[in-house]
Amino acid sequence: MPWTLTNTWPPPRILACILMLPLLTLTADFFGVLMGWIADTLADPISLKLFLNSGLKEVTFSDLLPTTAKTAVFGLIIGLVACYEGMTTTGGTEGVGKAATRSVVISSIFIILADVLLVRLIQVFFP
Repeated sequence: MPWTLTNTWPPPRILACILMLPLLTLTADFFGVLMGWIADTLADPISLKLFLNSGLKEVTFSDLLPTTAKTAVFGLIIGLVACYEGMTTTGGTEGVGKAATRSVVISSIFIILADVLLVRLIQVFFP
C-alpha cells in the first residue's frame, strides 16, 4: 500500500534509515577501536585498558554526539530520496535499476551538501 498523508509520518522505511545509520556508525566506531587495539597489540603488545585509557582520555561526549547525530540527518536524506525514487519508478526492471542509480547519485549530492552545513553548525554549537 503506497504512503499517503493519512499514514504516519515518517514512514517506517524513512524511520528505519534515520535510526539505523547512527547505530551503524557506532558499531563501525566500536570495531574500528577494537581493530586498532588488535593491530597495535600485534606490533607491540599493549593491554586493552591501557590502549583505551591513552586513546580515549581526551574524547568527551560532546565529541561523539554531534557527529553521530549527523548520521541521522544522512539517514533522513537517504530515506527520503530512496522512497521518492522508488515510488515514482516506471519502466519495469530497467526502470528500477535506473531509479536505484539515480537515488544513489542524488543522495550522495545531498549528503555532501548537508555535511558542509552540519559541520558549520557543529562548529558553532560545539566549539
